[in-house]
Amino acid sequence: MLVNAPTADRPTKRIKATIATVDAGIDASATYAVVSSAETSRVSSPSTETDDGAAIVDDAPLNATVATGVATIHNQKQKILIQTCLGLLTSALPQTLVSFQSKSKDLSTFKELWTAHGFRTSMVTSPKPAVSVYLESCINPSGIDVSKSSDVIEGRNYLLYLLGMHPNQKDESDVEETYQSGIKSVYCLLQFCKKLRSVRESDMQDPRIVEILKDWETGLSTCTNAVASPSFIDGNKADADIHVTNLRTFASNVPEILSNLISTLMTIDHSLHKEQLIHEYDRIEYRNCTLANACLQRVMSCVNDVDPSSLGNAAATASNSKKKRGEWIFQRVYFKASPPGKYLPKYERITIHLNDPSSEGEEGVLASGQFIFLPSLTQVLRGAEMMSTSTSREITTSSSTSKKLINAGVRSVVGKMVQTTWDTLLRHGYYVDEERKKHLGPLLEEFYESGLLGGRDASMPILLNAHFNPTYALSLYLHGTAGAGKSSLVRNIFPAINASIAAYADPELLVRFVKQNLNKPFQTLRLELDLRPNNNDYSVMSIIQGRRMTLTQSKPGLVLVALEEMPSDVTGADPNQSEVAKLLSMRFSGRKGEFKDGAAPRNSEKRGISGDATIITVFTSNYDLEPHCLEALQSLDMFKNLSVIKVAPVAGEDREAFALSYLKQRLHESLTPWRGNININLEVPCGNGDIRPLVRYLRLLSFYIHAMVLEQAASGSTSLDVYVKFDHATEVTTVTNLTNGKSTQLKPGSFQNLYPVKPLSLD
Repeated sequence: MLVNAPTADRPTKRIKATIATVDAGIDASATYAVVSSAETSRVSSPSTETDDGAAIVDDAPLNATVATGVATIHNQKQKILIQTCLGLLTSALPQTLVSFQSKSKDLSTFKELWTAHGFRTSMVTSPKPAVSVYLESCINPSGIDVSKSSDVIEGRNYLLYLLGMHPNQKDESDVEETYQSGIKSVYCLLQFCKKLRSVRESDMQDPRIVEILKDWETGLSTCTNAVASPSFIDGNKADADIHVTNLRTFASNVPEILSNLISTLMTIDHSLHKEQLIHEYDRIEYRNCTLANACLQRVMSCVNDVDPSSLGNAAATASNSKKKRGEWIFQRVYFKASPPGKYLPKYERITIHLNDPSSEGEEGVLASGQFIFLPSLTQVLRGAEMMSTSTSREITTSSSTSKKLINAGVRSVVGKMVQTTWDTLLRHGYYVDEERKKHLGPLLEEFYESGLLGGRDASMPILLNAHFNPTYALSLYLHGTAGAGKSSLVRNIFPAINASIAAYADPELLVRFVKQNLNKPFQTLRLELDLRPNNNDYSVMSIIQGRRMTLTQSKPGLVLVALEEMPSDVTGADPNQSEVAKLLSMRFSGRKGEFKDGAAPRNSEKRGISGDATIITVFTSNYDLEPHCLEALQSLDMFKNLSVIKVAPVAGEDREAFALSYLKQRLHESLTPWRGNININLEVPCGNGDIRPLVRYLRLLSFYIHAMVLEQAASGSTSLDVYVKFDHATEVTTVTNLTNGKSTQLKPGSFQNLYPVKPLSLD
């Protein structure tokens, strides 16, 4: 992100800009000075003098020494994390865990499993039988001697990873990020192939399938064996770097191999469908969305299924896949924090309910293999202590006026979900300035909080199953001039909300999109919104309700309903804002006829959707919402939180900041792993009003800068200085590589695309 720090004594502002140049994230930083004007945003190198005029001392030798030491530590830590992560997924399960699978399946044996590994536990008998594992014992072992029980410690560490409570999971940049950065995709494809070999063994032995997987699996097996070796950490650094690079290459090849595998399987057996195979792969990806969930799935199946020596060995993998599943199936898991107002860690506990065959018909009971933890499990548990009354945040929910203390872990997750929403919007080319964040941020916080807590008071146990059950109805009314970005926000915010929920709450939940134009003759609009006697029709009501759970979804999701082009409230206009607002109020509440004040008929709510918080409503209009129209809409629960927000085009410094940050995002998305720094001096027109032309211009610009980065990487250079200048007289953009002096001139085409002035060959 760009952090602006304007100075008072000169017309420049300092921007801390980070350009993504490393595979695992953004870690190369550079400072730029941005000179602002009405039409341009110029980025120049920082001054060599301090604010008081004193020259800056050259600390290059010292800085180089420090940087080398930090890089060595970072590389060593990275190698340890890669080895640890692969060991958890590919090595045999600890024998102290496997040995319990031969014992009885009752709850007392499950309690014994945890107790034997140093966890303090207790039995729960009411309202339903369960086992509680106390959080304090996740930090300090209880009842075992860590110096004499190496086998037990190995099993204990695995259980800690399963709960997201291992010290390596404390920092977000540790083992979890290592898993997400490439190991996850490799592991999921291995599990997918294992599943296929167990159910379609003859197809997987077809020479065409063997040819697709042979080199990848063989190379991965060799690489994994090398990583598991002690010499990977302490041996030759160059060899270790080669193995890490190979592992990333195998991860980058996963999409192509998966596509070829699926298409070839459909050729071999025409009864297979692409959607069916992709759905199975997605299911595996959901179940292994985090390292904690991947460890959980291994313990639940309790087989030594992916030994490093058998990677790429079809026979061994098929044999392993036939071993019996685990005996304990997680059903529901809750976390009980300290009582509100005081911190008593000895009472904090994780309560695990196992599958009960006698409760098969009960709502919420999961079938075998369906349970997954919250992706944000570690954040919820590690920030779980209640803040004291003086420092905790009190909120008022839409369903109650009572004040609730919000769990610190949930609060941390909510903040990250909101930030992920902004980041995703930016990746989609939509820039949210501070003014919009100020209006939208609190509303999204309320929505995300309600989804994580599911309407439960924060003093009650928090459900740790992957879930998102909102009770706060998110509703927005966006109005402003044409080209301000209203429709673009609606179009891009639903994938942003989906990405936030998938990353922190439930990777399996989908957010669907339904658009309804309100600026049409009133009688036509009335016909479209009519309530009909059955669900097998194409009325708007049926479409909205049907989008929550399509045939391709494994569980009901959310629906964002875009109600676009709300008309003005001019008397005699067709349509009229008052009439449209009253019509929506009546139909969404399940009532027919004309608008009526007062309570709705007793059966109307069964026909309507007004009480469903899983439906997000967003109005757009060029006109403000009149007070009496707002009152008519807010008579429904789904519009009770309707917030009217005026949207203006991004301008001034925000527009300049957007140009830099969006260009940075595009390079981060497109760059191949390259260990180097990119310094960009940008002098281009930012324009005014509609931001879409600027987005198109920056996307094209990033393509040519990307080509320069690849050329620079091929030469072995670790830095790149790029200067971009727009000539207003000729409308030519010149992109110059200051490192080697090469430049490319670009001119706008008939559709305002950028083309090289001279023929240019790009590899």
